[in-house]
Amino acid sequence: MKKIRVTDLIKKEDVEKWKPRDNILIASPMGAGKSYFCKNTLYDMAKSVNGKILMLIHRSNCVEQFQYEIEADGKVDVIEVITYQSLEYSVLHNTNKFDLSKYMFVVCDEFHYFFNDSSFNNKTAISFNMIMSNTESVHVFMSATGDHMARYMRKYIKDNGLEKAIEYEIPFDFSFIQQLTFFHKDKTMEEFLKEGVAKGDKGIFFIQSAEKAYKLYSKYKKYCVFNCSANNRKYYEYVDRNKIKDILINQRFNEQFLITTSCFDAGINIIDTDVKHIVIDIVDIGSLIQCIGRKRIQNEDDKLNIYIKIINNQKLAGLKRTMEKKIEMADFYMDNGYSVDKLIEKYPMQNDINNILYDDLVYDQNGNVIPNSYTKRINEPMYFKKKEDIADYSIMLKKFDTFGYCKYLALMFGFYDEGTGRFTYRMINEDYELNSYLQKMVKDEVVLLQLKDRSELIKKINAKQDGKLLKKADTLNKILEEREIDYRIKEFETTRNYTDENGNKKKKKYKSAWKVVPF
Repeated sequence: MKKIRVTDLIKKEDVEKWKPRDNILIASPMGAGKSYFCKNTLYDMAKSVNGKILMLIHRSNCVEQFQYEIEADGKVDVIEVITYQSLEYSVLHNTNKFDLSKYMFVVCDEFHYFFNDSSFNNKTAISFNMIMSNTESVHVFMSATGDHMARYMRKYIKDNGLEKAIEYEIPFDFSFIQQLTFFHKDKTMEEFLKEGVAKGDKGIFFIQSAEKAYKLYSKYKKYCVFNCSANNRKYYEYVDRNKIKDILINQRFNEQFLITTSCFDAGINIIDTDVKHIVIDIVDIGSLIQCIGRKRIQNEDDKLNIYIKIINNQKLAGLKRTMEKKIEMADFYMDNGYSVDKLIEKYPMQNDINNILYDDLVYDQNGNVIPNSYTKRINEPMYFKKKEDIADYSIMLKKFDTFGYCKYLALMFGFYDEGTGRFTYRMINEDYELNSYLQKMVKDEVVLLQLKDRSELIKKINAKQDGKLLKKADTLNKILEEREIDYRIKEFETTRNYTDENGNKKKKKYKSAWKVVPF
């Protein structure tokens, strides 16, 4: 079956109907030809009337790769490529470097940037507002993971009385995923790498932490290439820039494994049918999907094995509480009619450390700044992102119960058999040491009478929430269930005989003794 591409969906005659101020939303899977559409259909349209195209891209690596492409294709006469961050810098520092009105099309590639990157970049609203206030250009928003952002766009357009967005969508197809595997421990990634080296396999590791990525790379340098953001002062010095440049140009790597942070999570193409494995240790769902999309599928036989580090329900609950805490001040501000006075009364001498609320100037009816007047504004993309994350975590926790994160992703990727009602993903049990320990406790019939007796067991299970060890039997049993460990803690009442200091035999009751039992 032929895959639908953007140029199949949007014809020249469709583009001819677009007019300045129109907002075009294009949702399509990775590899559906969004860049091709810009370099050809939009290029031809703009060139025919001496127009210009501005491509906004959110990673400098992606800018480099796209720049190589348009130079090779001879398209630099019409297409200019910059980062969103460059646009934000120009506004904050009053450089007036970019005049959006001179472009026929302003193309926002991977436009979930406004949304996803807001978690660590509080300036995404600047570029978004600048684009939306531009009335001379057609705004084209493209993304493979823009569901949340599309909802925000619809809300923004409605709230601001703008003309309804023109939307195009190509359904997602994850049938190229041959096997979906979940794992618990960082050590398992090293085992994957070790096994892959031995077999001669080829794959990509996406790891959120640059430190963790580098440590993994350092153990197998001979077989790997390492990459992280240029903004990471500590680890960027270990990046072989020539190799990364070659990857950007040739869209493949020569080593067996590419180990990278999320700086490669979007826009970068890897075209290599030998790449069969992608290992992901990244929390954000949108970024995770982008990581999978870096490998461009070439044909029906080009399949991928995906390995994702688990976020257990306890951590999900912790993430949900963290997000709720981050939007607390913004929620209060909105619920109280955007009253600065009430906000200060509720949170005296406090700034919003999450930058969702920020100080802004007050303007008169003519657009002039009112001297010595300030107010509070909500960073809407950032706020909306937190609300969407909370909603996703709630679904994972409430709809799916145990393994909520795994089941949520498995359902998205098509690893659910409706006929049997069973999920078809694979989960690796890595708790070999814990299994042996629990097995021995059962064999020796160990009974833990008091709280002090339980400390070793609690440490062995090592379940944490907000950095603290979890100690309740019910909670620990849920953890054991999530890890697919076939043992449980049984809490029961018992008595023990003892002799007091006077030699009298007595009995002591223990209301909540523990013992480990097979499940």
